[in-house]
Amino acid sequence: MALLAKVKGYLELMRPHNLLVSFLTTMVGYGAAIKALHIKPNYIECIIASLVVVFIAAGGYVINDYYDVETDAVSKPWRPIIRGVVGRGEARVLAYILFVSGLLLSLFYSLYVLIFTIISAWLVHEYSRWIKKTGFIGNVAVSVESAATILFGGFFASVQYNKYVPFIVFIPVFYAFLLVLGREIIKGIEDVEGDSRAGIYTLAVTIGPRKAAVFASILLLLVVGISPIPWLSGIYNNLYLVLALGVDATIIYSIAVLINSKRYIELIEFSKRARSALKIGFLLGGLAFLLGLL
Repeated sequence: MALLAKVKGYLELMRPHNLLVSFLTTMVGYGAAIKALHIKPNYIECIIASLVVVFIAAGGYVINDYYDVETDAVSKPWRPIIRGVVGRGEARVLAYILFVSGLLLSLFYSLYVLIFTIISAWLVHEYSRWIKKTGFIGNVAVSVESAATILFGGFFASVQYNKYVPFIVFIPVFYAFLLVLGREIIKGIEDVEGDSRAGIYTLAVTIGPRKAAVFASILLLLVVGISPIPWLSGIYNNLYLVLALGVDATIIYSIAVLINSKRYIELIEFSKRARSALKIGFLLGGLAFLLGLL
């Protein structure tokens, strides 16, 4: 029973549901690149690329809990390290094993892929160690991390055939970056009181929740504006368009919730609804770019 609890704790640290998203978004980048380059897909390569990302992402989630042990003790007492199921030192070792596994896997393909992987591993590690405490810069960093999974898939495919990454790959990259950044800013509105006390300078803390909501809304409107481009390019099918419209609907709902919040307390409370809606939108967006390539 103790061993089973330990394994379960390791899995909790690695966030399997988030790793599935990372796996799929890497496939999006790979699929877009090979389709644009008119190359026959190599499914083994696609899986390897996705596994590299999964290892690095898993390492990032584990090291995040290692560095967040003090705050988690107060706000997330159910986390494995806080419960005592996994030792803090164990978590650190596990994180580095996962990082090294991703690096070794990328080493089998090319120096360029290895360099990309090293930079990604460094960024997710440093995000947990100190970047996240910077507030808005941390928001940008986590948005870059999320979008980089798509870029890595396209980069991995292109490098194997000595090609440049096709422009069409950068559309879902930019799409994901804007969507995640908008959601992170809204999350900052939700957490504005705690972040202010902790000295974390999110946009909601530095310019106020109302202006932060306007800025987030502008970013999200850009997502709506670029959403038809993949379909118009001819790379993505009609299923992409249907699902993308679903994403647009969640974005418009989120913006409406934020803008219609008249009082300060309403804005803080309703930002939770907007953030939850955008989580659904992110899932729909991933499916749109993935299924739209079929």
